[in-house]
Amino acid sequence: MILWFLPLLGQAQDDTDVALEEYVEKLNDMCPIDYGGEWGFNSFTMVGNSYALVDLKLPANLSMFLSSFGTNEDNVKRMWINQLSQYGDQWNNLIDLIKDTGKRLILNLHPVGSSKTALITLLPTDFKK
Repeated sequence: MILWFLPLLGQAQDDTDVALEEYVEKLNDMCPIDYGGEWGFNSFTMVGNSYALVDLKLPANLSMFLSSFGTNEDNVKRMWINQLSQYGDQWNNLIDLIKDTGKRLILNLHPVGSSKTALITLLPTDFKK
C-alpha cells in the first residue's frame, strides 16, 4: 500500500520544484527591483535544481562591512532574514517555496559601485522562527 503513495509524493515534490523555478523566473523578469536608498534586487536565478541565487543590491557604504555582514554565522543569517522579510509578499512567497522544496537560497551581497561581493547560504531550516 505504501508503494502506491511514493509516486504521488514524488509528483508533489516535482510540482513544488517547478513552482519555485517559475517564481524565480517571474521575480527575475521584474529586475532590477529597487527599494530606495540603494537597496534592491539585481537578479534572481535558479542554479540547476540545487539552489536559488539572489543578487542583492546594497548601499555602497556597506562594502567596507562585507567582512562582517557577509558571513555564514547564525546571527548574520538572522539579520539578513529579518531585513529581507520586510520586502513583502514577493520575498515571503519565495521563502515559502524555498522551505517547501528544501532548496538552498544563496544571497550574493553586492554593494553599489563595488567589485566586492559576499555570499551567504541560507538553508530552509534557517527560516524557521
